[in-house]
Amino acid sequence: MLIEFCAENFTFIEEAINRGVDRIELCDHLSCGGTTPSYGVVKKTVQVAHTHNVQVVTMVRPRSGDFCYTEDELAIMIEDIQQLNRLDVDGLVMGALTKNNQIDLDAMKQLMRVAQSDVIFHMAFDLINAEDKKDAIDQCIALGVKRILLHGSQPDCSVLDNKDEINDLIDYANGALEFIVGKGIKKSDLAVLKDAVNTDQFHGTKIY
Repeated sequence: MLIEFCAENFTFIEEAINRGVDRIELCDHLSCGGTTPSYGVVKKTVQVAHTHNVQVVTMVRPRSGDFCYTEDELAIMIEDIQQLNRLDVDGLVMGALTKNNQIDLDAMKQLMRVAQSDVIFHMAFDLINAEDKKDAIDQCIALGVKRILLHGSQPDCSVLDNKDEINDLIDYANGALEFIVGKGIKKSDLAVLKDAVNTDQFHGTKIY
């Protein structure tokens, strides 16, 4: 099982590493779903985590709100990605949607063109219309996305409540990319989830 700790700053990084997390996702402003963290936080976290063979992936999101980005916002994201490349992060957590809640392929291609590490399509995936999600998986595979982070279409329900939908999507992908599930998952949930959901990767702020 792979445990990913979602961290808003450096405060609990060393504690999480000492308690055995496998990977850290760095965000800022978690109360609004996460935005790009500061250069200093990323630099320090990567230095410490890599010493312990713990990976660090980093949110790339210039603001809260929707995931429909202007050309100016995409330019900001590209600049952030270039900075993160220099900091040797292990992955970039990002996603761009159209106003119709489909993957914005042009925007994603622009972002992925400058990425030098794994790309994770974040929980914007949950906003994609149910009938479009399998096509979206095909698009992620074609783009070269490494992993999809999701909770399921029902945001007010638990991952366990969304397990049938999640498992259907995982089965459809047939191993062509990885899935990590998150949002509201605590360490005490893992024993049940590992048998209920067809992935071994779990993500949360209270997961260790």
